[in-house]
Amino acid sequence: MELPKNESQFEVDVLGDTTYKKYDGQFTVRCILTMGQKHAMELEKSRLLGSYPNPSADLVGLAEIFANLRAKVIDGPEWWKQSQGGSLIKDENALVILYNKVLDAEDEWKMKVKELAAPKELATSESQTQ
Repeated sequence: MELPKNESQFEVDVLGDTTYKKYDGQFTVRCILTMGQKHAMELEKSRLLGSYPNPSADLVGLAEIFANLRAKVIDGPEWWKQSQGGSLIKDENALVILYNKVLDAEDEWKMKVKELAAPKELATSESQTQ
């Protein structure tokens, strides 16, 4: 079975809830990561969490968002590039919406893979019942 393309493109059009700045443009993202990329993402998340024994929920959430976006965003609009991968943005909602779109791209990719695998599973189960 050949897997679907591991890239997704989508548009973002968000109004910042703090600065009322408009964040728009097209993003290209990895749908899923290789094991090496996952390892690098987890290392980045650990680095962002620091060595705090009990990090706050906000710290954990931001580390998760930044680590994922840094690992999965391949290309984005100029504002994204100038923001150092979201680090210089003052509007949390823009990052959360982008993060959710990245997660949606992963879910869509996994559904495509499941659909590609389903006919084979159906044919196998039918042949076993005969």
